[in-house]
Amino acid sequence: MKTLFGSFTAMFLIIQIQTHAQITITRNDMPVIGDTIRVSTATNLPGIDPTLTGPAYTWDFSSLEPVNQTVEEYVSINTTPFLYQIVFNQNVANLASPVTDIDFVPGFDITDAYVYYRATTGSYTRPGYAATIMGIPVPMKFDQAELLYTFPLQYNSPADSSISNYSLGLPGIGYFSIERKRVNQVDGWGNVTTPYGTFEALRVKSTIYERDSLYLDSIQTGFPLVRNYIEYQWLGNGQAIPLLTITQEGPLMTARYRDHIQNFNPLVVIVQDTTVCKGDSVTLNVKVSGGFPPYTYQWSTGEQTDSIRVSPAESTTYVVLVTDSQQQTGIGTIELTVIPFEHFTLGADTLICAESSIGFDAGDAYGSVRWYLDGVLASEETKFVLDSTGIGLNTITLRVEYETESCSGSDEIIIGFYICGGISEKGNQSINLYPNPATQTIYLDTKGFSASVSCSIATTEGKIIRSYPGMHNPGRIELDVRSVKPGNYLILISDAERKGVARFLKQ
Repeated sequence: MKTLFGSFTAMFLIIQIQTHAQITITRNDMPVIGDTIRVSTATNLPGIDPTLTGPAYTWDFSSLEPVNQTVEEYVSINTTPFLYQIVFNQNVANLASPVTDIDFVPGFDITDAYVYYRATTGSYTRPGYAATIMGIPVPMKFDQAELLYTFPLQYNSPADSSISNYSLGLPGIGYFSIERKRVNQVDGWGNVTTPYGTFEALRVKSTIYERDSLYLDSIQTGFPLVRNYIEYQWLGNGQAIPLLTITQEGPLMTARYRDHIQNFNPLVVIVQDTTVCKGDSVTLNVKVSGGFPPYTYQWSTGEQTDSIRVSPAESTTYVVLVTDSQQQTGIGTIELTVIPFEHFTLGADTLICAESSIGFDAGDAYGSVRWYLDGVLASEETKFVLDSTGIGLNTITLRVEYETESCSGSDEIIIGFYICGGISEKGNQSINLYPNPATQTIYLDTKGFSASVSCSIATTEGKIIRSYPGMHNPGRIELDVRSVKPGNYLILISDAERKGVARFLKQ
């Protein structure tokens, strides 16, 4: 009697454990109208073997990392387009879920797509789909609803199956059909862990055999596609949809699971040197990874491109706000350190009397200074004096290059020598001209000159090609350059006491 009592007690405990550990899935565990459920997708599943299962099994998928996230909605069939409701009425479906695409209808412009379901106390089925294809509302109702679950669903529930067919002919476009066989089997129970948490679960393995056929009238060709894939689903009480679904088709696996709100902020990286010399310009580029393209950009400078060009006078922090297509944001910053550096300038292009000279002094702020005449090195002293020796009554390009240990700069001007006649050497007068480049007319700002001036147009070699002596000067002179050939030219202006020169480009 003692032994018999002990065996009875052990058996009772086993029954009690099984009763409390196994769950039963019913209609109450399916979605209802108004449900909005956040679902993440993972495509990188290293080390995961979805075939492992059994009674009282523990599955750990906590390492899943999402690549994107969506929100599944479940709505009344009465809120779907009216033409859909004619086919998917209350006798066919009682639940609908809007989707962005239907994977078995490739190559068509699809809008207003829905998946339809029917939930009863005895089963949960998918009667079909509906979408507007190339502007045409198309309800796609299976001849037999696809059986997803039979209720109540338990570990010892028998396997079930369904065969669903649908065909569609679009006049002038083509023909499409789908044949789908689904076999469902509960093959495990236990606890499953995902990034969403740990839950008691029932494991359902669904094997799907599918043949899709597409025939296009335009090319008189058909495209059959045969698929064989397996869906591994972990169902929990009160979860509405599977806690986790792993779809395996050949070597490819994808996981979809219930999840919390994930942060997919773009990762912003600005690739650029952080040190520039004062007066230099630099391009700041932003590279973005993660999130959902396309991206928009907003810099602290007000610009809205993926790169900006800046020339700060002092060290400056630049900030860029990146926003993806789902309004998620990321911020990148760069500290641009500016090295103090003074640029040496030669001034405006000028004319000087052939018997005179002009001098320049770069000072002692630079480690090296080089002077070039028409590209030929002429001196490496800090001071440089130029006269007409070896130049004559011509023009020459003077260029100076200077540098310190960290920074460098350059400048150049065109200097022309000519016989001054009676013009005094009181100084050169600057000339402003516009537009530059010019195509028809040039306007010269001559307010610093007397009421009568002489004006000439010369090549950069000093050859006069147009002369305008004794011009009346109201403060602005207008010159017609339509007959001047395209190229670079000098404009020379002088009165009894002043002279000036400026460069322009004729187009």
